[in-house]
Amino acid sequence: MNLLSLRTFMAGLCVSLASQAFSLSAATLSAYDKNAPVGWATVGGTVTGSNNKNSVVVTTKADLLAALSGTGQKTIYVKGTITFSGMEMVKDAANKTVYGLPGAVLSNPIHSAVVSQSGILSFSRCRNIILRNLTFKSAGAYDIDGNDNLQFQNSDYIWVDHCDFQDGVDGNFDCNNGTDHIAVTWCRFRYLIKPYAGGSGGSADHRNCCLWGGSDNNAKDRGHLRTTFANCWWDQGCHERMPRVRFGQVHIVNCLFSCKGNNYCIGAAYASNIYAEKNVFSGVSNPWKCYAVKKGRTDYNITMTGNIGAANEQKRSGSAAFFNPYGVYSYSAMDVAKVQGEVSAHAGATLNVTVGSGVNKVSAFAGDKEATSVAAVGENVEAEVVAATVYTLSGTEIPAFQKGVNVVRTRYSDGSVKVKKVLVK
Repeated sequence: MNLLSLRTFMAGLCVSLASQAFSLSAATLSAYDKNAPVGWATVGGTVTGSNNKNSVVVTTKADLLAALSGTGQKTIYVKGTITFSGMEMVKDAANKTVYGLPGAVLSNPIHSAVVSQSGILSFSRCRNIILRNLTFKSAGAYDIDGNDNLQFQNSDYIWVDHCDFQDGVDGNFDCNNGTDHIAVTWCRFRYLIKPYAGGSGGSADHRNCCLWGGSDNNAKDRGHLRTTFANCWWDQGCHERMPRVRFGQVHIVNCLFSCKGNNYCIGAAYASNIYAEKNVFSGVSNPWKCYAVKKGRTDYNITMTGNIGAANEQKRSGSAAFFNPYGVYSYSAMDVAKVQGEVSAHAGATLNVTVGSGVNKVSAFAGDKEATSVAAVGENVEAEVVAATVYTLSGTEIPAFQKGVNVVRTRYSDGSVKVKKVLVK
């Protein structure tokens, strides 16, 4: 359905159903969303963040950084857009949960060849940190050996959930220097800005998304970087590193790769041990590629199993045993046939968060009984609609609304996405 047709149909639908029960549900959790840390973030310890204690709302960079400092339990709600002018360091923090209220953005809009003006947040020597429902947005990929939207260094027990990473200068989200016990769930990665050429690093296209381990020579990463990526979406514009892994035992499960025009998706670099299962590779090149190629640095392991768009195979160089996450922790993966629909409908900053309550499983719209205008069914009046698509609950795209529950996914010119369930009786 094209946008004009959708608007016309929705307007007609609202008029014709004005006297009928008409319930909306925006940003509801997927039935497959565990709404909790998973995988490596549960091994040998737990990620609890603040335990939802000591709430504070922040609207400025100074307030956010102050709230993140120290080791006391604190629940931080980010409201509106907070603008950065370079990477801000958070050191030796612990026991923090950061929620983005609907529409919350951490933004660095500066395009510059000056490295110090790039990046948003870097956590170092931190422990027990939760980040949820935040949008990280920078000025576009530019190969200047710059900074990332988000970075963790030498940190432990990290859960990043339902975040939307856009247009990082160097990377969207990187981990290195011994960071460990990481869960990245229901996150969306994308590049909406054309990459800049002419940077000091020489690459004309540095849309390199997620680097796990920055150097073959960093001994701090050996035995660390153990990560579970679950239900994540590498979307438009991602070119490489989804992720590219050194050293870590990394489980990639139920993720969607739909970044047409990419170079490769998963990078198996030196001493990596990757288990990728029940993912969907849709219209992409090279589901995985070996990057363990330097002399004396050729060891790697990868298992690809049960994926759509990628063959089942195990490859390695060296004598290390193949990593199997089910020998370490339990995890219930969804049927791979459901991945594309569930992940595309729910990944990213789609949660309904309220101050003091955290994530609500039921939408703020759930009590609405009638809709009498297009705006009432979810138009964003502050931004232009770029695209809108209607799906069944199982994730199948359909050309028009049908009786029962429909899922409407609307993308706006400011990069935001709203997902709503519409009940047609």
